Amino acid sequence: MALWVRSFGVSGAEFQTLFDHLILWPVVPLLALVVGHVALSSWRWSLIEEVLSGVRPRFGPAFATGAFAQGLGTFLPSPLVNVACRGLANRLSGTSGLRGALSGGIDQVADFAVVLLLAIPAIAAFVHRDILIYLWGCALMVPLGLGMIFLLPTAIRWFRPPAFLRRVHDAASRFDRVTLCKLYGISLARFISLTLMNIAVHAAIGTVTIAAILVGVPLVALATSVAMLPGAFGISEWSFSVIFAGFSIGAADIVLFVLANRILLTGTSLAVAAATLSIKASGWLVGPSRRQRPDR
Repeated sequence: MALWVRSFGVSGAEFQTLFDHLILWPVVPLLALVVGHVALSSWRWSLIEEVLSGVRPRFGPAFATGAFAQGLGTFLPSPLVNVACRGLANRLSGTSGLRGALSGGIDQVADFAVVLLLAIPAIAAFVHRDILIYLWGCALMVPLGLGMIFLLPTAIRWFRPPAFLRRVHDAASRFDRVTLCKLYGISLARFISLTLMNIAVHAAIGTVTIAAILVGVPLVALATSVAMLPGAFGISEWSFSVIFAGFSIGAADIVLFVLANRILLTGTSLAVAAATLSIKASGWLVGPSRRQRPDR
């Protein structure tokens, strides 16, 4: 991150320019998109937990855990935070923390699989600087992914894992095609919401192009997932910068978008986490008083 700041000569002047030109109304849909992003993750995780345990967790606690993971992921490695939060949530609810971590890991793998799938046409589009390659590529890759989903249960049954992977193999063999299709659909919806978040940031600052954002989102998501750095600091900034430069966007415009992206996504994620914590805290405070109230 420090290297990116030095390379692009970022100083207080860039922040002043950003705040002078920032449009605030896109923050409202951005907040809604972050809430939806968390809700989709919570729904997907609850489906995974239901397969592994036979009982679907309540949506409220699942959403709260997802919101905390979303907020903490702005400063810590997001996939690891999600796994840890899901495991801790199960532990606090009196169920298996290890199973929660496993289901959280599967939840993150579902995101990574979709990003990896759509990064293939994004790479081709970036090489040729042609957004149509990406759009047509997505139209081909999404059905291909669905076909792979239908083949996955058969492949799992035929696979003979080593001893240390037997527990993971047993868990994977419980997923039927209907559930896998649901997980795939939710993961695609989360990818779309992630793309729309970046478009909302573009609406707030307006310095790049929609084509560059569409191609950039899967590549940046792939880079940050592989790097596993806290909050993707530096990786996100450099990835966007390289991609936008490839689409002939000027350095000053790149800096404004990257700063807006970091500030707005971090701020909205923390706001959703704080609001969720506030609501949960009020429930924790009110709950005991209600239980202690004498009958009349």
